[in-house]
Amino acid sequence: MEMTLQKLMEQIRSGKKHNIILDTDAYNEVDDQFCIAYCMLAKEKINLLSINAAPFLNSRSTSAADGMEKSYQEIFKVVKLVDETTEIPVYRGSTSFLKDKNTPVESDAADNIINTVMNSEEPVIVVAIGAITNVASALIKCPELAKKTAVVWLGGNALHHWHNKEFNLRQDIPAAQVVFDSGIPLLQVPCAGVCTEFVTSVPELKQHLSGKNALCDYLVENVAEECAGYPTPVAGRIIWDVTAAATLICPEYCNMVEIPRPIVTSDGPYATDTARTHYIYVRSLNRDRIYNDLFQKLTSK
Repeated sequence: MEMTLQKLMEQIRSGKKHNIILDTDAYNEVDDQFCIAYCMLAKEKINLLSINAAPFLNSRSTSAADGMEKSYQEIFKVVKLVDETTEIPVYRGSTSFLKDKNTPVESDAADNIINTVMNSEEPVIVVAIGAITNVASALIKCPELAKKTAVVWLGGNALHHWHNKEFNLRQDIPAAQVVFDSGIPLLQVPCAGVCTEFVTSVPELKQHLSGKNALCDYLVENVAEECAGYPTPVAGRIIWDVTAAATLICPEYCNMVEIPRPIVTSDGPYATDTARTHYIYVRSLNRDRIYNDLFQKLTSK
């Protein structure tokens, strides 16, 4: 079955259940855990086929490979907190970032994307909430994917933002270029300038989630510990990655528009070309409605 941008938008607007592969750098911060749980618990909207571990490199890892492995282990931890009986397949991803736009990084995660999409009779959407290395590697290995699947990516900053040195994008610029240039049906949830609306606080999380179940306690404790460790302790935290899932779970709370996709340049900023293939761009979010839906699902288990 061929996937087009029009079909992707129609599927989102129809409220149909989506088959997804979640691609996550789960140990990178404290927001991926919320997104994994959200996808698992939104069973009326999401059929979570599998989860891929994505690479990352920052103070929480010693290398991209180490970040991927820590994410792989964190995925299992969160999945079990949501449902001890679940058997969602989990795959190790790339152990490095792309060295160029023509050479894939071999991984079980990239092969999982190819095999799942190419062997499925139903549409499959890849929801990526980290560096997009696994997805780009799959596209390089199997260019036919661009006509068979769609990608939802939380990455890059808003088109109007003054720079594009966002973490998920700048870690692997060639991977972002591969995805944006491939023509694959794409939905982008930008970070600074859009997801920055999605801020919560430790008091709010405690009020709605603490004491509800072991999953909720784990999520709250993670956020509280991170906030307390900032050089200047703060109560606020943006739970970025939830918004990528929200575009499929509660799209009515996401302001989306079809526009020409930007060009990801090697130095970070976007370039524009109005002749480029269109994609779906999230302009704004209804912060309160999405958090309300998230809290309801997290406390329902």
